[in-house]
Amino acid sequence: MKTAFSRTHLQKKYLSIGIIVLISGFVLLAGCNTFTKTTPTPAVPVKTGAGAAAEAKVIPIRSSTLSFAATGKIESIQAPEGSFVKKGDPIAHLEGSEHAQAAIAAAELQEASAKKALDDLKEKAKLAEADAEMAVAVASQELKDAKDHREDLNYKRVNQYMLESIQAQLTMAEQAVDDAETAFSYVQDRPEDDADRAKALMYLSQARLARDQVKRNLEYAEGPPTSQDIAEADARVSKAQAALEDAQRTYERRKTGPDPKDLAIAEANVKNATAQVDAARSSLADLELTAPFDGQIIVNNLAIGELASAGQVMIGDISAWQVETTDLKEVDIVGIEAGMPVTITFDAIPGLEMKGTVNRVKGYGVSVRGDNTYTVTIDLQGTDERLLWNMTARVTFPVTRTKSETPLP
Repeated sequence: MKTAFSRTHLQKKYLSIGIIVLISGFVLLAGCNTFTKTTPTPAVPVKTGAGAAAEAKVIPIRSSTLSFAATGKIESIQAPEGSFVKKGDPIAHLEGSEHAQAAIAAAELQEASAKKALDDLKEKAKLAEADAEMAVAVASQELKDAKDHREDLNYKRVNQYMLESIQAQLTMAEQAVDDAETAFSYVQDRPEDDADRAKALMYLSQARLARDQVKRNLEYAEGPPTSQDIAEADARVSKAQAALEDAQRTYERRKTGPDPKDLAIAEANVKNATAQVDAARSSLADLELTAPFDGQIIVNNLAIGELASAGQVMIGDISAWQVETTDLKEVDIVGIEAGMPVTITFDAIPGLEMKGTVNRVKGYGVSVRGDNTYTVTIDLQGTDERLLWNMTARVTFPVTRTKSETPLP
């Protein structure tokens, strides 16, 4: 009995000591942790299972809302809603094309006239050069004559040649008077109402008047020049000098081709006329609504006779489709990038699952109910005839996230 009691007593004693040692070890360990800095475990990539999902809508690979560039009433509709069109095909026309075509015709006529004037200017450049050279010669001669006349005034009113001419005229006039007096002497005794006597007397009177005028001319020519004569001669020289200089400048401009100023004006007229033609054609084009690319007219709310307004026509290229996310939040956008494969399903077409590839991620988020939402555009691989514009789709992204694992103290 004593032996069994002693053994049991020793076991309890050793167990108590072990517990005390173990508690002391925990206390020491806790104390050490108080002074030891823990290094966190680096972040490691962790897959998020099935990946992020976002709602999306189906859109054509290309689309556009169309409006007329001009205002007016609808005259005709060539492409109603649902029709397929090629790039450049007419969709609808506004009223007023006749007026626009008339404006084009008038502008084209003006352009043709301006071009012909330019061509004529270039073709007549040689003739203009010859005319300019002749003008220089004429101006040079006039200047010489003016200077000679002014030089003669240093001595008398007229030059020697003119003086000799007047003297010769006087000799002839005096002879004419003598002849008339002789003829009158034969009939001067006749009655005054005699016709022959009257005729002879008229000839005699005219001869005397002519002789007296020549005498006055000779007296003037032989006299010294007046101050007015000198002033007029000086003015003639100045005018002739200026005319010669102008003719020389004109010749210098035209001897190498058309006058630069005339050429610049003619070219400007052509340029302006061409611009008017372009403007008139643009006005006509503004009356027509055309397809910017191959596609289908999805919406056409135009009506003949009604006033056209913006956004009444929508066209889409449905040869291929894309989907565009509508609720992808910022907590899910990190890691999504161009080229990433995705899976797409459609609410309206159960069982249809398509593959796609991220085309682009719009870098600007829009706040929706307090969350920043980003738009991701995805190219569908293949197509389905049941797909329609704006159908609801769901996109699943194989997104890779990161998290930090830090050990507890």
